[in-house]
Formats: sequence, C-alpha cells, structure tokens
Amino acid sequence: MGNASTCCSHPAIQNKEALIPQQKNMLVNEECDVREWEADDFVKIGLQTHPVKEHKLFDQPSVIRRMESVEGPKLGQRLEVFPEIENQIVRTVLGQLPLLMIPQDMERGEENPPIKFDNNFIYHGEWKDSQKHGYGKLLWPDGSYYEGGFVNDETSGFGRLIHSFGDYYEGSWKHDQANGYGKYHRYRNQATYEGNWVNDKQQGQGKETWQDGSSYEGEYFNGKKQGRGLFKWGNGNMYIGDFKNNKMDGHGVYYWKSGKVYDGEWKENRMDGEGSFNWPDGRKYKGSYKNDLKEGYGIFEWSDGRYYKGEWKQGKQHGKGILRMDQAKEITAEWINGKMLTEKQIEQQATGS
Repeated sequence: MGNASTCCSHPAIQNKEALIPQQKNMLVNEECDVREWEADDFVKIGLQTHPVKEHKLFDQPSVIRRMESVEGPKLGQRLEVFPEIENQIVRTVLGQLPLLMIPQDMERGEENPPIKFDNNFIYHGEWKDSQKHGYGKLLWPDGSYYEGGFVNDETSGFGRLIHSFGDYYEGSWKHDQANGYGKYHRYRNQATYEGNWVNDKQQGQGKETWQDGSSYEGEYFNGKKQGRGLFKWGNGNMYIGDFKNNKMDGHGVYYWKSGKVYDGEWKENRMDGEGSFNWPDGRKYKGSYKNDLKEGYGIFEWSDGRYYKGEWKQGKQHGKGILRMDQAKEITAEWINGKMLTEKQIEQQATGS
C-alpha cells in the first residue's frame, strides 16, 4: 500500500455529483483502496497461509494403547534373561533417552525372572498375588516397550512407553492410560506435547511444539485446544485468545510480524463479529467482520484524518456511508459493491429502470 495522503489529496468538494470522478480515481487506485485488500487477503489465517496446527499427536489408533492382559507367572515360560530389543527404531529412541528414574514412593512387589507368555509378550519385574505389581518391563511382539510402574496388572504411577514406530510417552499412568502430567514425543516430525492428561487425552494446561518453531501453550479439553491459549507461528506471527475444537474461536488478538494487529471476535479461524484492525502506518478499521471480510457497519480511518463511516458487504462499502475527504467536508452517499452512486443512479435504482 502506498502513501494515501499523497495520492488521495483532493480540493474541498461541494456536492456528491462533483465527487464522483475523483472518488473513482481514489477507489480504483490500488495505492489508496479504502477496501484495504492487503488486510483482507492476508487475514485468512485458518485456510491458507498460517493454519493453526492441528497436528494430532494421536492420529494412530490407540496410540497410548491399553496394556493387553498378561497371564500370571505360573502360565508362562520362564526365561534366563530379558531379551534384547530387536526393533531398531525402539532401540534408537531408547538409546537417546536417559535412564528412567523410578520414584521412591512406587509400590513394590516381589521380583521374578522374565516370563514369556503364549501371546509372545515378555514381562520382567515384580508381582503381587499373580499380578504385575511394582516396577517392571514389558515387551510387545512388535517391539513396543514399556518400563515403569504397575498396580494390579495395570500400568500405574510413573512410566515410559516407546511405540514400535518411535513415538514415546513418559509420565504418569493410571488404569493403563496416561493420567496426570506427562510428555508425548513424535518420532517422525519431532512434535511434542507436555502437560496434563486425562484418560489418554490432553486435558488442562499443556504445551505443544513443532519442528518449524511453532508452538501452542494453553488449555486443552478432551484432546483438543479449548479455552485460552497462545499460539506462535514459526514466521513470527502470534495469536492470544480463545480456542474451540483446535481453532481460534471467541475473542482474541492476532499480531503480525509486520506490525498489523487485529483485536476482536473469531469463528473457526476467521475474523467474525466485532473487531478492530490497526496498521503500523496509522490506518485503522473498527466495526463488523464476517468470514474475514468487513461486513455490516464499520469505520475506516487514515492517519491524515480522512475516514469512511458506513455499511460494508464482503469487504466493500455497500449501503449508506459518510466519506470525509478533508477537515472541511463530509459527503453522505449510498454505495454499491465499493462504488458511490450518483443521484441519477439512485433514482434509476429506485424506479427499477
């Protein structure tokens, strides 16, 4: 956008008819467009340029899987030693992680030799009344590996599960599910979530980070971003506000790295409702939006004091409005699709001719 005060300076206008030739130059000239295409084009955050990331950490079925039933030690084959992990991905991930620190307050049982069961699961650890109870290690046939606490045959307390495909969860467990505080790390794209869990789903406060530098920190409910949060994009843009079902929804403020700011209502990642948009050069708009475009009543102001007050539709002046060109004159007119009507055009429209 250019310097509007330079290309749009006009003498005092006495009537609306005299304004028409000059307003055409002003509105058609890209440097002085009242409609501010720059704002409208780059605010479609949710669909094209800057999507709120919905990288679901748990898009595989049963990612934090419930531990399958393992028979008591008397029904399995006793082994001399716990076998080496053959899954190369799991071996790599395990080699990159520090040794698991066992909490001192973990419930303990009686240690037994490794047991291999008929379904080819291998367990080595502590037992109580023929149930896995205390510290133990569990190896799946596909190479998935769990190390940590058990209570009454279920993972409970603190533990780490590494999946056969390399993702891992380390944190609190209850009833074979992630419950409490923990961290989930994806092997393929290095995305992470660290925060609170309820029954294998993100819930409460948490933080996600991505390899491109983007991050989200805020509230979750039932595995989705919901409530207040802060989303930062890798390109420097930032949104602070309400989320619903992983999308910007409610009230929030979006900051562009370039200095532009939108403060207002959102619906499914789009500006929708009342809001204000400010540009670093002093231009500003305050009014209604719908689907990322000005819609309804709004006021657009330039830094030199000029303004348009009136109705908008799909990002263009549409309906009745007042245009102030300088300190002395205001023009009240009717607009259609971004163009001001003459008296003759208004009469023709009224008569349907």
